[in-house]
Amino acid sequence: MAASIYLTGSNIEPIESMGQLPEPDWRALAMSRLQRYGLKVVNPLQLTWSASDREEGIERRVRRALDLIDQCDALLANLLRPSYGTAMEMFYAYRRGKVVTVVGQSPFSPWVLSHSQARFTDMDHALDYLIEEPPAFDPVNWALQYESYLSDHYEQLPPDGEPDYQFLGGDLPVLVLAPHATAFFREGEFQEPDTFTGAMGALLHRLSRCHTLTGFYCCVADPMSHLETPMARALADIVKAGQIGLAVILLGSSWPESTGLQVYGYGPDPAAVEDFASRFRLRLSSLEPVAADVPEPQLGPLTDFAAEGLNIPVAVVKMHKRYRMPRLQPEPFVQVVGLLKELIEEVGIELLRSCS
Repeated sequence: MAASIYLTGSNIEPIESMGQLPEPDWRALAMSRLQRYGLKVVNPLQLTWSASDREEGIERRVRRALDLIDQCDALLANLLRPSYGTAMEMFYAYRRGKVVTVVGQSPFSPWVLSHSQARFTDMDHALDYLIEEPPAFDPVNWALQYESYLSDHYEQLPPDGEPDYQFLGGDLPVLVLAPHATAFFREGEFQEPDTFTGAMGALLHRLSRCHTLTGFYCCVADPMSHLETPMARALADIVKAGQIGLAVILLGSSWPESTGLQVYGYGPDPAAVEDFASRFRLRLSSLEPVAADVPEPQLGPLTDFAAEGLNIPVAVVKMHKRYRMPRLQPEPFVQVVGLLKELIEEVGIELLRSCS
């Protein structure tokens, strides 16, 4: 999996002076060279902003930038023109465990020295370094970093005007949901999150380019049990856009439960649903026997809504805690993510072909 690099720094506009040629935009240069060598580049200046984003402004844009940094492996900072925003993004990325490469004027500030791994005085040398020594993509470390960030929101209600979920758009017509990635309330009772289902969903988006919809803040009502929730409405909007052929819901089971893996399906076409569910069971059975138990009643409303109201097949994958402990037991976590990624890619490509 190619590493991804976030670009930050004041944009230097092309200028002409003293008969010289215009100075090339450093972002365009960085993107061209890094992408040529297979690296993924995130340039926040290329993002489009809705009218509401521009009006409600700065705080939302900052949060979006930090989310993008969390999804990347490294950051390239152009400090030739100092900027408060660049310094803050560099500081944030370094503290989140990202590889920070800096281009600036020597001697470098002690703050820059202590919050970066590599420093250069010109852009060409920095790009050569990133191409020759690309940051490694480690799924375990990536998941740990993502979940650490998500854990700050576990018990926090969303800020005014913000949804309690996060949607990551992809290329394959498969939507992975992690509705219990954060804490939630069910019948007035506080429920702990299914830890690392959110990180797993985001990681599957990163690895397979599927769509992902996960809890991002504490939910006042269980998204699996209640349909009048922001996540259920988002699910309806995504499906009605016509880009989803299968929904995969990731849930966790507690430590006392003996069953390690469970898979069951819902959908308008029983034969197609059973085909999807059987393929998930068969693929995951390389880890241990997979159960097909009937789920708890409180988990039914969202799956019924997707299957009957939105007319799409749903595969529910319920995983024991031992598969969701990447820090203590990284191998089972990597194995289950790898198997799910393979199947999501396989199914997603089949769905794309059937629509073409």
